[in-house]
Amino acid sequence: MEMNRQTYLEGAVPYPADVIREYVERGWWQNLTFGDVLDRSAARQPARTAIVDQRSRYTYAQLKEKVDRFARALLHLGVRRYDRILIQLPNRSEFLVAFYGMQRIGAVPILAIPRYGVREIHHFLQVMQPVVWILPSREGKRLSRELIEQVGPWTKGVEHVIMVGDREEIPNVLWMDDLTSDSALQDASGGDLIRHRPDPNDVAVILLTGGTTGMSKGVPRTHNSYLANIRYTNEGTEPEDVRALATPIGHSMAHQGPVGGGIYYGASLCLIETPRAQPILEAVELHHITMLSLVPTQLEDILNFPDLSRYDLSSLRKVRTAGAALRPETARKAEMFFRGIGADFDGGAFGSSEGPCATHRPNEPPEVFHRSIGKPMCEGDRWKVLDERERELPPNTEGELAAKGPCVFTGYYRSEEENREIFTRDGYYKMGDIGRMDEDGYIYITGRKKDIIQRGGEGIIPSQIESLLLLHPGIRSAAVVAMPDSRLGEKACAYVTLKPGGSLNLDEIVSFLKSKGAGVLQLPEHLVVVDTLPRTEIGKIDKKALQADIRNRVEG
Repeated sequence: MEMNRQTYLEGAVPYPADVIREYVERGWWQNLTFGDVLDRSAARQPARTAIVDQRSRYTYAQLKEKVDRFARALLHLGVRRYDRILIQLPNRSEFLVAFYGMQRIGAVPILAIPRYGVREIHHFLQVMQPVVWILPSREGKRLSRELIEQVGPWTKGVEHVIMVGDREEIPNVLWMDDLTSDSALQDASGGDLIRHRPDPNDVAVILLTGGTTGMSKGVPRTHNSYLANIRYTNEGTEPEDVRALATPIGHSMAHQGPVGGGIYYGASLCLIETPRAQPILEAVELHHITMLSLVPTQLEDILNFPDLSRYDLSSLRKVRTAGAALRPETARKAEMFFRGIGADFDGGAFGSSEGPCATHRPNEPPEVFHRSIGKPMCEGDRWKVLDERERELPPNTEGELAAKGPCVFTGYYRSEEENREIFTRDGYYKMGDIGRMDEDGYIYITGRKKDIIQRGGEGIIPSQIESLLLLHPGIRSAAVVAMPDSRLGEKACAYVTLKPGGSLNLDEIVSFLKSKGAGVLQLPEHLVVVDTLPRTEIGKIDKKALQADIRNRVEG
């Protein structure tokens, strides 16, 4: 089959040549690919455990062998450079095999979480046009064959479906075990994998994020840029470390943290499939975890776990939270607890799929540690605070945070209009977060410009839920806002007005949304029926007024 003649992924925005040259010359980019990083770790310590999950354990040599088999299998199936592959797996070793196998040949993984439903998958298939879809045979109570049947009309461009997990009779489905077994095809047409190595400035992965409007946006990240994120974010990781992944592997937080950092620095990685306190504590004790990354909800559950004292957590040397804001009182409690067992705690790490990330340094003053997100993490990245006219503001003045540099992306996938809105004239990415920077460079986030609900580390886009609510024949108008929650941080609350004579409760609305293909993250958890929705002077629904109302209802 003829090699793909493209020179860059269509729909993605490349870095300018002069910028690439500068970042490489300054050492911020190392001209490595994800495949190179795996090869390096496998060469340095082939017998060290690379990954362990509930079903399997692979050394670096074994992982590399599995990855190469899967890469050759993809070539045999006709997958080529720049082809997109939707990967929707839980925290299992097969995810790593698939991800790094794609990196071998320049195919581009689209990272999705298993909980996405019909509407989200439909959107990804339409916009990103993957040629392969990899998913588990079941997700909780949902069988994936049922999901495939529901999505069926929109899978025209998907040439292959690959499944992981318990087998069942499903027509036209390939099984990953067959593609990576000892008897799997070892030499596909296309020859040596080396000649399929992508360029370090090619797109390595498409992450998913809320963007500013509508459905999830694709965030293309190149090998050079994303590996720079990973290198700086995980400095201090040693080959002797055992890192744990307890958050979804389909999130950027996983790859900028334990997954990418573990492979980059040659450490071991333990994949925890059930993200609750007890399985996490059991894994720390059983596998002697040394570095643990959590979302704030998981941290609170661990600190409040009734039998916490009976677990041996002495192997831990570093614990970090990210993905959502951590309450100051929880940060103080965590700092005291982990210091008591000899571990460092960082409770304010900030990161995003688009690249900007910040963290704390050792020995910071308590008021800085508990209330700021620290300082920019990536060498070469520049942050500033902007007013509404994109002018830089002086220290301690609130405005929109913006960033530019080797760890910052260049624009959303196939989103020209939105890309024009989110970058300044001098190329800074406007992050959608409101904050300030003090004279010492510490960053404080004080609000959010983007309309996104952060539920336990998961981003929920209110407009997705609103568009579905308006399909209900009894609803006249609808707005979805963040409702405070002591455990999860925020939940989705739907405000609706009804047509004359109508009545609705939350269970009825949830059933209706499920019938329309809504995923778990598109289901509101609280309902308020009102006569009218408040409006701004220009006639838009006043969400600030609704957020104040639900806050008063919850907190009294």
